[in-house]
Amino acid sequence: MRWLSRFRVEDHLAEPAAWTAIWLTGQSSMRHSRLSPAQATLLEQVALIGFHPLRAGLPFNRAAMTVEYRREPLGPASVRNGAQYLAATLGRRFGREVATHLQPVLDLTSERLLVLCGSAGAQLLSSALPHLVRPPELGVWVVGLGPVGRLEAPDPRWRVHVVQGDRDRVSRWGYRGPVDLVVPGGHLDYAAHPLVRAEVLRVAGLVDR
Repeated sequence: MRWLSRFRVEDHLAEPAAWTAIWLTGQSSMRHSRLSPAQATLLEQVALIGFHPLRAGLPFNRAAMTVEYRREPLGPASVRNGAQYLAATLGRRFGREVATHLQPVLDLTSERLLVLCGSAGAQLLSSALPHLVRPPELGVWVVGLGPVGRLEAPDPRWRVHVVQGDRDRVSRWGYRGPVDLVVPGGHLDYAAHPLVRAEVLRVAGLVDR
């Protein structure tokens, strides 16, 4: 998995902000990292309560935003996500590369970071954690939406909140941690689900309180 290594950190999209919100998921396409319409809408709703939305997925880079969003066929998208999950599980190098593209977000956010961590994004974040440096004043809320893999808080300034669909067999098989809220739906339903959106907004409003 060397797709991340071709992106220069100098082209990162992160900007200085007191509060930042991002999506972290596996990439269904290797051509771009544009968010789906449902993911983008959820970020815009979070922006209404004060968060600066980073309107791209990993690697949060201008070079990954040169083509328009297109929904990928489920089969190839699942294979790509699975390959990233395995890379994050089996190798330290991939975790370091994920951390390289996450670190600017931490560095440029001064108070609160909200990470909407979907599916294999849980394992990507876990693989990056040993290589990330959290600024002392930064509080991080990770909201796992159908997580697959580990999703743990490395210190008290990181907090984790997990939402899982009652028909999400992928997350139920791949995630063994505590679940804070169960909602109706499957593995692909989170971003557009009204209960999920309400819970994200509720949790985001509690960040650092």
